[in-house]
Amino acid sequence: MAVDAAAVRPGATPQPAEPLLRVAHVTKHFRAGVSGVVHAVEDVSFDIKPGETVGLVGESGSGKSTLGRVITQLVPATSGQVIFDGVDLTTLRGERLRQQRRHLQMIFQDPFASLDPRMTVGDIIAEPLVNFGLHDHKEKDRKVQELLRVVGLNPYFNNRYPHEFSGGQRQRIGVARALALNPKLIVCDEPISALDVSIQAQIINLLEDLQREFNLTYLFIAHDLSVVRHISDRVMVMYLGKIVEISPSEDLYESQEHPYTKALLSAIPVPDPKIESQRRLVELSGEIPSPLFPPSGCNFHTRCPIARVPGICADEDPQLQEKSPGRFAKCHFSDEVRTKV
Repeated sequence: MAVDAAAVRPGATPQPAEPLLRVAHVTKHFRAGVSGVVHAVEDVSFDIKPGETVGLVGESGSGKSTLGRVITQLVPATSGQVIFDGVDLTTLRGERLRQQRRHLQMIFQDPFASLDPRMTVGDIIAEPLVNFGLHDHKEKDRKVQELLRVVGLNPYFNNRYPHEFSGGQRQRIGVARALALNPKLIVCDEPISALDVSIQAQIINLLEDLQREFNLTYLFIAHDLSVVRHISDRVMVMYLGKIVEISPSEDLYESQEHPYTKALLSAIPVPDPKIESQRRLVELSGEIPSPLFPPSGCNFHTRCPIARVPGICADEDPQLQEKSPGRFAKCHFSDEVRTKV
């Protein structure tokens, strides 16, 4: 909820805006076989303010995309709350949930698989408008052409099919479809990972331009931390279904509070041979554990370079605590991360 300017007295300090999205203790488990349970997302909580871009990073299999789908209610949460614009989406069903989806859209990772190959681009972009009965036929065509123009495509390409476009153009079509209903929040699920590097920059710039023009709020899911730094106001780091660090973007790249974040950042190549040769790579042992059998205690302790095993790291799961203003980490030894790792 934005601050009511009329209610603020002259000289008074404006109160911060209420979160547009509040995720509270969200957990998502999947059944695996007869008695197995995949712990895809485990007790995740965070807020996103209006107009903010929050990056969500982590290795493949960490639960990023599942969390994005739970937020948009493409898959239901096992427990917890997803409060969007003051409404708990987890309590809604049927028409009430469908009406909320007008304001909450998603851009998918694969720009080809997310577009119906049997539909023209015009029909794909217009489908949300038709679904909610917002425009008549003539007005619908005008809106589709306007959306194509906004995302940098020829408005007269609306009669073409997805296979006639390049990967970058198809992702622009996906962006246009997400914009059709004038949403407040867009969940971007790795929207550039399947694209060439030069095209990635174009899509990132497009998303930033659209955010300024339409006052959008983004949850930007990615595994490329250099891209996340460029687009995000805050960054959340996810490991094996749990958020392990939350920090303002620039602060995160200056110093880290969690050893997993430090390892991820140390793996980013620097385009300067001198600097690159002097950098210290933080190597993690082994692979990310199976979410079927997550480790006890801190779920990162099996790969952590500063873990006390046996000891507190293997026995006790740390809480996500504020280590400094605006910075949260889920680690027993954050002080050592800043100084030693």
